[in-house]
Amino acid sequence: MGSSRSTGGGKSPGERKAQTGNTIKKADQQILNTKLQGKKADQFARQAVGLTETKDGYIGTTYDSAQGKSFKSANQMYGATYNEAKGRYLESQGLATKREVTDTMGKTRTVYDPRTADGTYTNMTRMSAQEARANKTPLSKEMYNSQQILKTGIGLATMVMGVPLIPSVILNSASTPYSDYVNQTRQQGFYNFSTTQKGPIDKAKDVISKVTGEFADETEAQKKQKKYAAGSGQKLIGKQRSLLASSNKTFYA
Repeated sequence: MGSSRSTGGGKSPGERKAQTGNTIKKADQQILNTKLQGKKADQFARQAVGLTETKDGYIGTTYDSAQGKSFKSANQMYGATYNEAKGRYLESQGLATKREVTDTMGKTRTVYDPRTADGTYTNMTRMSAQEARANKTPLSKEMYNSQQILKTGIGLATMVMGVPLIPSVILNSASTPYSDYVNQTRQQGFYNFSTTQKGPIDKAKDVISKVTGEFADETEAQKKQKKYAAGSGQKLIGKQRSLLASSNKTFYA
């Protein structure tokens, strides 16, 4: 009767404050650890491709043990190798699991899922993978030129689609010389990119995805209309208006 039981499981205000402080410290430490793992994964990838920074830009190298020195690799399109090495590092730390996937062209490649060996996805595995991706791959001149060609293609595609503003932004970016890219990355560094930032090419992909979704929606609507007609015993008139024509949706919203 009349017992003075305190809240918080019998802990004093000072103990509760200390416990809260420890929880915050653990959360901060986890964030620091994931950033560190992401940076280490990137450093491991640089070693895997023998990345070397020259006065003219970035190149991948191979080590010749007979001569005791490194030479420029014949293949400078090292992007896939670079990303695979990041995953390989995270797997070595128990932060990723390797699996093989086959694309529509029948080509098999290795990917690393952000989960532990027992199949568990955790904040640590997800955040470490995110940090590893945040560190952008330093592009060789060959990789940069290939990317610029892709940008030009997307810019022209969005222009044909009638998308406002984006085509000119992408085409302007596509005309930027490699030397400008090298100077910018040297000033900013590759560990200062945000995973939430979107460049012109990302915005263009969003627009293309939206347009593709519009067509997908119409296709599904047509399927439903045919299914309804079949169920009701009615026939669809061959010359009836297309749902694409009657839709009040636009691609420029």
